[in-house]
Amino acid sequence: MDRLIEFDKQLLLAINHWTSPWADVVMHTLSQVAVWFPMYLLVAVALFFPKVYSQRSIARRDCSDAKVWLVGLCGFVAVLTCYLLTDHVSDIVRNTVCRFRPGHDPEIGSLVRLIDGPGNLYGFFSGHAANTIGFAVLTSLIFRRKAWSIFSITWALLVSYSRMYLGRHYPIDVATGILCGVIFAAAGYWLYKFLMKRLSHV
Repeated sequence: MDRLIEFDKQLLLAINHWTSPWADVVMHTLSQVAVWFPMYLLVAVALFFPKVYSQRSIARRDCSDAKVWLVGLCGFVAVLTCYLLTDHVSDIVRNTVCRFRPGHDPEIGSLVRLIDGPGNLYGFFSGHAANTIGFAVLTSLIFRRKAWSIFSITWALLVSYSRMYLGRHYPIDVATGILCGVIFAAAGYWLYKFLMKRLSHV
């Protein structure tokens, strides 16, 4: 375990110091939650438009005769549930595990480039990684559009990488966040399928 933690710290420093001025700007922008609000809003609206969904989606395949607002509501509830799970569980785990963020780590804190500051005290696991991966995977499963899947998952991975680049999270924090995001996306999709199955019988 000690070797793994040491490797985690050295990998963080390598990522954090592999820099350029343009990358500083890009990574800072990627990590700003407010920047992505318009995209979240567009996706929320798209959930209520059947033509956005692929023919392979549950909405088009099994519930084409259902009321549009009910189909959209099922998707919205699933995505919101996934977000709340990733957000709150990451907070609970951070305050339970109490692993210092890199900038607060007494061993390497002075070596970390902190473009946006050190952040809160604890960082395991990354809420950014969990939220964005959960959102990307779940909406990809709902829409079943290849272009959206490629874009959203690439975006989520870049956001996750930015957390290491900015010195806010260790690689293990981010990898755990990605794993949890996938798990909660699967849970959200299970809820979505359950709701849509009930809707198909209405």
